[in-house]
Amino acid sequence: MNNYADFLTMVSTEFHRYLMENEKLKVAIPANALIIFQIDGENGFNDWHKKISLKNREINQPIIYVNVKKWRRYSSIEEISLAEAA
Repeated sequence: MNNYADFLTMVSTEFHRYLMENEKLKVAIPANALIIFQIDGENGFNDWHKKISLKNREINQPIIYVNVKKWRRYSSIEEISLAEAA
């Protein structure tokens, strides 16, 4: 699990950098939203992060899935899409 936690730290940091460059996406994320990362090709991490995130979800907390599809060189996110859970 420690490797997934380290990977999550890196993904979270890169996501925040991505948002700084793409401010229009910030408004698409509700306040206090639970962010669940889903990384193409990382099924083990995806399952772990979704399970642990939903376990710690607050009542009625909005959920946003961040699907990382492509990375820039040097582990920076190139492209993502957001999907709000019902």
